Amino acid sequence: MQVLKEEVRERILAAAIQVFYEKDFRSAKMQDIAKLADVSASLLYSYFKNKEKLFEAVVSSVPLDFDRIAHEEESILADTPSERFQIAAKGPLLDMLVHHKLLVILVDKSQGTAYEHTKDDFVKSIERHIRFMVNRHASLHYPDLLAHVLANNFVESLMEVARHYRSKNEARDMLALIAQCYYEGVNSL
Repeated sequence: MQVLKEEVRERILAAAIQVFYEKDFRSAKMQDIAKLADVSASLLYSYFKNKEKLFEAVVSSVPLDFDRIAHEEESILADTPSERFQIAAKGPLLDMLVHHKLLVILVDKSQGTAYEHTKDDFVKSIERHIRFMVNRHASLHYPDLLAHVLANNFVESLMEVARHYRSKNEARDMLALIAQCYYEGVNSL
């Protein structure tokens, strides 16, 4: 019986991912999710008391912890910035991209939920990381806006890869190109 309950729950979550990804939190209807999961609406509500709880269950598995990644990269004292990125950030960012639908739902389609500021929080985290690294290594002082612009561009680059995701290999290659441009400039291509 427990196996059957878990199978129904997984069908509901898979349907919710598809509906939230195609629409967004506000436009998604529990009835559409129930229909796609091939369960009754009442059964759906017995698993998730409302759309907010279902959304939370969907996005809670996104491996989005940039603060941890940043702290790990910041703890590496040797190597170049690009090498520190390869050691500390490449793998976790690729893991995020493998969960591209969940990442898009969380960042782009969460308006009206407790998660609607996720993109802003992600940008702020990267911005803090950039400021920390610049202050550690640069001899000049740069405007705070520079860190914000770079962080926003980096997050948006990752999101574009997530929005257009076709395969893990393509995402890995795009992440490498983004990092190359980020650390060495477009002229390095």
